[in-house]
Amino acid sequence: MQQRRSFDEPAPPRTYRPLRQVVVYLCITYAITLAIALALPHAGIAPLLAIAAPVIAVALTTAFAVPRGQRRAVWATVGFHPRRGRGLLIAVLGPVAIIAVSFGVAAAFGVVRFPAPGPGFGFAILNVIVTTIIFSVVFLGEEIGWRGFLLFRLAELTSGRRAAVLTGAFHAIFHLPLLLLTTTYQSEGKRWIIVPMVMVTLTLAGVWYGWLRLWSGSIWPVSLSHSAFNNVGAGVAGAAIATSPAMMAYVTTETGVATMITLVLVAVYLLTRRAADFRKAEPKDARPTSEPSTAARRAHTDDPR
Repeated sequence: MQQRRSFDEPAPPRTYRPLRQVVVYLCITYAITLAIALALPHAGIAPLLAIAAPVIAVALTTAFAVPRGQRRAVWATVGFHPRRGRGLLIAVLGPVAIIAVSFGVAAAFGVVRFPAPGPGFGFAILNVIVTTIIFSVVFLGEEIGWRGFLLFRLAELTSGRRAAVLTGAFHAIFHLPLLLLTTTYQSEGKRWIIVPMVMVTLTLAGVWYGWLRLWSGSIWPVSLSHSAFNNVGAGVAGAAIATSPAMMAYVTTETGVATMITLVLVAVYLLTRRAADFRKAEPKDARPTSEPSTAARRAHTDDPR
């Protein structure tokens, strides 16, 4: 069984001072996002620009906080090579199912209703598909940082399951400047209701994304799934007729209680019934006691020759 895992994806490396890497990465990511929110509080492009913050933070963290000899292994752990084709299918079906349940609950309670499909229905479906594919590349900017880098650094410090939850929580906090300081991101509804639900929802979504990265062995299904959540959800919300935009935000979409409860169930299932998959994030080699160059100098000094 171990040989099969090695064939699918090598065990992640144990790096030098992972906690320092985590702190540096988060400080850079949050600083960039805060700067964007403060500079462009009313610009629709602000959320799009923020997508680049995590991958920029990974590049800087790797350059300045990771020893030279470990940088290639850190980038290899991101998972740029697709390993399971069915991971792409699961990446889309998961968000579609969650969105269907969430909007189904909203429709059952009379919060939204859907008119009969009109002449432009086919074009609307095609538009969602194309947009989802395009943004699966765009969202690599986020997922390289969260599930390609941070997940594995946290797994050096705690269990794979806790690392997935923590990564989701840090990812949720990343959205706070956009939620609180801009007017173009999830602007419907009262902030004191919307913000806590978004924090919980994104933390739980991190369990799904983390499991998908580890099960598939690739970052591509994660980025595709992230894109599907956003674009399929936006497409369904655009087609729905709501009693009020705020009420729809409270019940469904990324900010709603129905989505949050659905993700609670998904996260509990994955953390309990698929726990073995999360252990793939944990390194198996011994913890380094010092930086490689320092260790080499000490070994040379201790050599009796």
